[in-house]
Amino acid sequence: MLAAVRRGGVGACAPAGARWLKQLSAGQLEMVARASRVAPGWASLLEQVQDIAPPETGVRHVAGRRSSIMTSGERTIVHSVGRRKEAVAQVWIEQNKGEELPSVIINNRLHTVYFPFPLSSVAVSPFLLTDTASKYSIKAVVRGGGLSGQAQAVRHGIATALQNFEPETRPATKLAGMLTRDPRVVERKKPGQPKARKKKTWVKR
Repeated sequence: MLAAVRRGGVGACAPAGARWLKQLSAGQLEMVARASRVAPGWASLLEQVQDIAPPETGVRHVAGRRSSIMTSGERTIVHSVGRRKEAVAQVWIEQNKGEELPSVIINNRLHTVYFPFPLSSVAVSPFLLTDTASKYSIKAVVRGGGLSGQAQAVRHGIATALQNFEPETRPATKLAGMLTRDPRVVERKKPGQPKARKKKTWVKR
């Protein structure tokens, strides 16, 4: 292969369909020639690896549902975003295959460890409401806010993603208010006042 590179340039040493070899610079071709002396046949092995078709992958965004559906081969993962107060939760849901045990991982910890009771039940309440807890595995990354806001943000994200797997669960979760982003936040403190609404005691003199 080294002789072919020196005699005929790239085209002389490139196997059929080796487009990657034809795009190399002179310095990179010299490195290819040195590697061929050490391990003859590595280029053809690389070609065989490149001929393996990668699994079909794709990402489809669901309009109006703050979700995206990612497919890779036979795997389907739904990603959604849940919010509550200052907390934002990124949620990924995947349907279990065969005898896989369901799991709910929040920030690399089990939800029963991360959230105290009853917040652990609040986080997975969409599954409890629709009786689908044994069908899916969840991984969530939640940031901001306190534990209460984070649990409700995870609940919002799970309910949003679940309707992409099972559309028939949407009426129940919507009626329970799990699909609606709760806009209530703590009112800001006002200058000259102890709190948002509390006033200083008025003294006449």
